Amino acid sequence: MNKVAYLSVYDKTGIVDFARGLDELGFEIYASGSTFKLLKDSEVEAEEIRYSPPVPVSVLKALAGASAVVSENGVEVPKPYLVAANLYPIASIVGQEEFAIEELSSYLDQANASVLRAAARDFENVITLCRPEDYLIVLEKFKAAGGLEPEQKRQLSAKAWQYMAAYDATIAQYLSETRDLLGEEVVMSLKKVSNLAYGENRHQKAAFYALSGARPRGLNAARILSGGQFNLNHYLDLDTAFELAAEFEEPVCVISKHAKPAGVCSAGKPLDCFRGALTANPAGAAGGTVAFNRQVDSDTARALAEAFIESVVAPDYSGEALTLLRAKEGLRVVTLPPPVLSPHEVELYAVAGGVLIESKDQAVLGQELQCVTRRKPSDQELRSLKLAWKTSKYAKTYAVVLASGGTAVSVSAAESSTYDALCSAVLKLKNKHPIFEGKAPLVMACDAALPLSTLEAALMSGVSAVIQPGGWREDLLCAQFCDLKNAAMLLTGIRHFRH
Repeated sequence: MNKVAYLSVYDKTGIVDFARGLDELGFEIYASGSTFKLLKDSEVEAEEIRYSPPVPVSVLKALAGASAVVSENGVEVPKPYLVAANLYPIASIVGQEEFAIEELSSYLDQANASVLRAAARDFENVITLCRPEDYLIVLEKFKAAGGLEPEQKRQLSAKAWQYMAAYDATIAQYLSETRDLLGEEVVMSLKKVSNLAYGENRHQKAAFYALSGARPRGLNAARILSGGQFNLNHYLDLDTAFELAAEFEEPVCVISKHAKPAGVCSAGKPLDCFRGALTANPAGAAGGTVAFNRQVDSDTARALAEAFIESVVAPDYSGEALTLLRAKEGLRVVTLPPPVLSPHEVELYAVAGGVLIESKDQAVLGQELQCVTRRKPSDQELRSLKLAWKTSKYAKTYAVVLASGGTAVSVSAAESSTYDALCSAVLKLKNKHPIFEGKAPLVMACDAALPLSTLEAALMSGVSAVIQPGGWREDLLCAQFCDLKNAAMLLTGIRHFRH
């Protein structure tokens, strides 16, 4: 074993102590640039290797096993047995709002990238380190066993290749943001945001990752103000609740449970929104996540503190509201700015043997809804129809949402047919009597085109207006039946299946 180490790092964390440890083990230390300067200032003995950009040719030749390699400053460079190198944190730069693409090339590290690849390539003979947390482990291995086992070298090499792959993918992601994300080859670099308490079940491990270098515009922009650790289910509920709330311009409260809407209400102020959403489904809302698209005030916070909920998310909280919510044990309080819609976001689905990728469904309800019946919906019906339609987008397919007075009074989801979805929604509604008093018209949204049998059952159950995608062979029959029953029907021309 040739006890030679080459050190060249952007992240200087722990590098001085590591170099001292290597020196105590009898290593000859070579370093470049700011790393050499730091070691010299710290009185760590090291040889300087100077080179002309872009890459340290002498180091690369030494790693390749070339003999009599001499650096530009006349230092003879032996083949390193250990290389510690890391790169400029490009992800933190490209994620800044003010960063311009013209600046990118000046931040790309060709020198250490080349050294890392060369060292990791020769994993049988070279120990490759790219992360400071591995320094102490390597020193302890040398002290205890005189070196590393072949498997340990391979693992460190793999970590270096992953580090470089993430670096390259971050650059590729940034450069390709205006291009097709469903190309022949898709590269994706993910950076861990946090470990989660557990996955869907307690025996499953989980973590939250964000796209490396992406500007915060979703859950990676969330700030947890109080409460315990999140698990995977909390994040799924948080995502559903806040994205649905963000669909509304008017004040709204969304309560989600198991990544589906449990209660939705739009009213004049947050307190009324919350009361409406909770009253519509008190059992389904228990232990759920509550989302608002307005600042939470003290009156709303008092009502939240009295309810059994696990998380609340809003763009902001008044000072008194935050004090009240933080006082409730176990309640997770999160602030999250309105999401920034990006045309380049995708949905991923893991399947046996691969991954399915699709562009994210970011279509919103347009202004030009097609009314295909003689009677147009009243203003009151139209308000509830729009709320029901937006809610159905976040329920599982097939979904039916019954709404009245600006409140989703019954949500049925994940059924195998629209008829089963309707029957389930109607049954839920009947079981809530007298919670649902029926003072306002009852309307229905379905996320799939309606067959006549489902529509007939809906109107017989008291529905006075319907909104659906259309595009089914029975659209005309459905419109004629609505005319016969003096009901109104709107077609959106777009569906929102969700599996």
